[in-house]
Formats: sequence, structure tokens, C-alpha cells
Amino acid sequence: MKNHLLLNKFLIFLTFTIASGCANSETPSAHSDELLSSIDKSIKQGKTVIVYQMKNIDKTTEQYADWSAYLNDFMKEKANSYKAYSANKAFNTKLSKIKTNTDRSYTVFLKREKPTYYYDDVIVEPSVYDAVDNQYSDKELSAMNNAFLPDVIIFSN
Repeated sequence: MKNHLLLNKFLIFLTFTIASGCANSETPSAHSDELLSSIDKSIKQGKTVIVYQMKNIDKTTEQYADWSAYLNDFMKEKANSYKAYSANKAFNTKLSKIKTNTDRSYTVFLKREKPTYYYDDVIVEPSVYDAVDNQYSDKELSAMNNAFLPDVIIFSN
């Protein structure tokens, strides 16, 4: 009888351990939430946030060189008002919930009380950055700015 009770307790313990392990595997780690917190903090500070995902990590390609150069040049010019982050799993999960493709390269632009823009690919045209910046700065957009403005998405940070 005593062995039977001990076995039952062990099985109950094992069941709870397995169940809690499965539940935790779905929860983003504190590290992945760190990006979302940083993004939120930057937005609350009035900064415009750029979140990018670059799937082509081969630094020897022309595409990578162009993308990196344009982003870095823009960020140097706008260092006081912009913050850039590389996407992670937690950010991609948020994008996936609004049916946004996270299997490829993309860039998301976020600013408090402004539309969120999603560019579905690698940005290799600096006019995309200029168009979003002009829109966020409430400048009148030229026809060229309008041509380069990315898609608006509904995204809550």
C-alpha cells in the first residue's frame, strides 16, 4: 500500500514536471523580451525605432554591402532621433500574430502616435529611409517619397 502511494505521488510529480516544462517551452525567455522592452523604452523616449531582419548574412555580397551602408549612413545622420534593433524571435512572434511574413528580410519603422511601416525585403534604396523620415517629421511628401513609402501595418508595441 505504501509503495502504491509513493508511486502515485511520483507519477503526479512527474506529470506536473512534464506539463510545466511544456508550458515553459512556449514562453519567450527574459532575454527575448529584452528587445521588446528596449523598443518600448525607445518609443516612449520619443525616438523612431527601426527593427530589421536581414536573412542574407553573407557580408561579401553586394546586397549586404548596400543594405548595411544605407542603414549605417542613415543612422549616423539621425543618431539623436532614431534607434535600430535587429529582430528576434519575440518580435517575429508579434509580427506573425498580425499575419506578417517573418520568414524573409524585412524592416519595420515605429514611432509613437504615427503609422507603423513594414518594408518586406532588404532595403537597398536610401529613399525608403528618407520617405519614412519625412512622413514621421510631418514634412510634405514629394511624389518620390510617396513612391518609396512602405506598407502601413497595425502593430501594437
